[in-house]
Amino acid sequence: MDTRADWEQALRHEDLRFARYGRPVALLVVEIRPTADAAVDDVARRVGEIVRDHARAPDRVARVSQRRFHVLLPETDETAAMTLGARICRAVRSASRDDDHRGWDVATAAAAPVHGATLADALRRAQAQVAD
Repeated sequence: MDTRADWEQALRHEDLRFARYGRPVALLVVEIRPTADAAVDDVARRVGEIVRDHARAPDRVARVSQRRFHVLLPETDETAAMTLGARICRAVRSASRDDDHRGWDVATAAAAPVHGATLADALRRAQAQVAD
């Protein structure tokens, strides 16, 4: 899993690649939503494992806050990123049912930059979606 600094560097690199070549890139925001009294760090560790298990080798995963992960998805459009988000949600729900720490869920949101925009713009859109 990337540190915050690794994440920022990868974001800048992909932003430059997108601007220069126009190749697809998307972001996925995964937010933990406890629905009961669960230990957030234990839940985050399990959610992080699930996110990493579903990510591909070139994808970058970073835990950016206590309850939030960001995933950078090179060569991925927004629709494919949403599909990944749905798979992660299903896997988390299944793990929550099987886990001693029942009562947690996740919300995901995906975004891709449009021509002339940056990954930071796309990230803000995804963060706003997951906050709704």
